[in-house]
Amino acid sequence: MDTAFSYLSKQGMLEAPGKDTEWQQQTIYSAEPQDYAITSKLFTADEWSVEVYQGVAPLGSTVYHVMVFNEKLKFYWKGSIKADGNVAEEGAFKRLSERESQKMAAELSRKRQIPPPRPGGYGH
Repeated sequence: MDTAFSYLSKQGMLEAPGKDTEWQQQTIYSAEPQDYAITSKLFTADEWSVEVYQGVAPLGSTVYHVMVFNEKLKFYWKGSIKADGNVAEEGAFKRLSERESQKMAAELSRKRQIPPPRPGGYGH
């Protein structure tokens, strides 16, 4: 998460939340049946939401997919961060319309409500 905010600040896209920001963390789950459980972490603080998920890979090959959203500022960015710290944009920074911002907030709210899979995984 720090790498994403550092990247966005260097690009002049936003002023990152302070280092002393207290983030709440929640595991969120995929609602779709999968051969394996897809989980991600949702970090929230004030009006910031940061979703981070990763595939299963050896530690040195891990790629973190990061989505940064601020409902109040209508800020949205999506990128990937490799284990070596290299950042690649997947969805360029943009200011959302009021409607897009509300839709994104509703989607994150929906994701937060998905319960964890039952023992044995999805459909197994």
